Amino acid sequence: MSTPVEPTEVAHLCTAHHRPLHAHVRRKLPHRSDADDVVQKTWLRVIKAAARGLLGNGRAYPYRAAHNLIVDPDRQRARRREEALDDARVLIFANPALLPGQRQLDPEQLRHLDAIIAALPARSRQVFLLARVKQMGLAEIGCQLGITRQTAHGHLLRALVAVQQVPQV
Repeated sequence: MSTPVEPTEVAHLCTAHHRPLHAHVRRKLPHRSDADDVVQKTWLRVIKAAARGLLGNGRAYPYRAAHNLIVDPDRQRARRREEALDDARVLIFANPALLPGQRQLDPEQLRHLDAIIAALPARSRQVFLLARVKQMGLAEIGCQLGITRQTAHGHLLRALVAVQQVPQV
């Protein structure tokens, strides 16, 4: 097991590397206040890592921690954009509003559709109905049902594939 780094060693590390680290972060961020925030959070991470005995390379760790703090918001934004895009793409197919060129289903097709929906596994049927009837997004469905957005996505796709089996007249 690693041994925690002494507080005096962390203080020395901070004193010796604060300015170079701040300059490094400042070059990567457009606003000085952003750089100040990242450097402060970086030193908090260094202190926590040192207390747990996880501070192996005292000089490299702050730079890696700062880099992660800089790129994490971009990663999170990209993930949210990807999730929103997936939701939009899937919900186009789950949306009950008729798209141009579509027509209403006749009574026999509706009975067939009801039978298909009733035959779905319970969770897939639940996700399909929340998306179709309640117009909920995948993330919202996941939260409500206690499953991940990806799991909700999989259940909705399974339901949509099954619903595609309604015979066309």
